[in-house]
Amino acid sequence: MTKICYILRGLPGTGKSTLAKNLRDSHTRARVFSTDSYFMVDGEYLFDPKLLGKYHARNLADADDYMKRFKGEEHNHIMCIIDNTNTQHWEYEKYIQSAENNGFMVQIITIDWNAKDIPLYAKRNSHGVPEEAIYRMAARWER
Repeated sequence: MTKICYILRGLPGTGKSTLAKNLRDSHTRARVFSTDSYFMVDGEYLFDPKLLGKYHARNLADADDYMKRFKGEEHNHIMCIIDNTNTQHWEYEKYIQSAENNGFMVQIITIDWNAKDIPLYAKRNSHGVPEEAIYRMAARWER
């Protein structure tokens, strides 16, 4: 395996973070980048929509910095995992650019979902995203 960047897509509660952790744990040189991590304060998730743009930019910059460390080098088992909802293509285009600029292969993994299961996703997502917000994300989903 060469350097690879997995970009995960899925609604809250569909299993993205579990998949990200499993991928990370299966490789010694893997790192997960999730915008949600910047909302964690003393172990508590404190979402502030005013900070969303800033934190998305920070997550992209951190992932880019990580991938730049390996630019021009061939390493085995270097993995960058982007764990965001990525409901629309523009939301992850810059991650693709960064990965390609730094010699990483890109694999986009979309977690299938069903609108009838949104109440279940609302119950099981780890950050308390309400059902109404998940419906809004589903409505703007780009296949």
